Amino acid sequence: MSQNPGAPNPPQNVPHQQWPQQQGWPQQPPQKKGMSTKLKVLLLVAALVVVGGGIGLVLVMKSVAGPEKQATKVEAGDCVQLTGAGKEADAVKAACDDPQTPYVVSVKGTVKGDCPEGFYSYSVATPLRGEGVGLCLGINAQVGLCFDDIKTKTPPPLVSCSGARLKVSEVFGEASYVNSPCKEGTEEVISYSAYGATQKFKSATICFVKP
Repeated sequence: MSQNPGAPNPPQNVPHQQWPQQQGWPQQPPQKKGMSTKLKVLLLVAALVVVGGGIGLVLVMKSVAGPEKQATKVEAGDCVQLTGAGKEADAVKAACDDPQTPYVVSVKGTVKGDCPEGFYSYSVATPLRGEGVGLCLGINAQVGLCFDDIKTKTPPPLVSCSGARLKVSEVFGEASYVNSPCKEGTEEVISYSAYGATQKFKSATICFVKP
């Protein structure tokens, strides 16, 4: 077949035309994923468990410690009755004119403290609540109280006057260590001194006779 002399020859070595690449839409920054509702619920439940566990622990500790002792509430100058023994020992505030109230608090501190000479030492344990309560006690200056032995380091028990060795016969509102104000025939004499203008524990001289 003869070539058409009028037809233009196709161009040689012309690169194929490339379509311009389409630019995509601007990409949005990835959104931060918040906690799902399920996760929030789980965290809330966990927090409640922790708080509830703490409250439960406090309640258990209080249960182990038992009820708070009354001795923690008494102060110097208060008259007290003693109850219980050992770990159950306690001192309860009572009326000074009650015939069943044999002691008065001169000093209140911890069980590690020492009492001045002439006072009775009494310790009240307070499990899980601190070092315990230490009381220095004197005989309640009240005529008619009876005891067997007042020369002890621990509080002498109050006893019935029918079989007692000593009975409070007279009380004076000041200490006397040289010239006793007690009547002749007195078996024992105790004198207590109070120190300081605001001291609630009062000085006294207590006379004892045989019932």
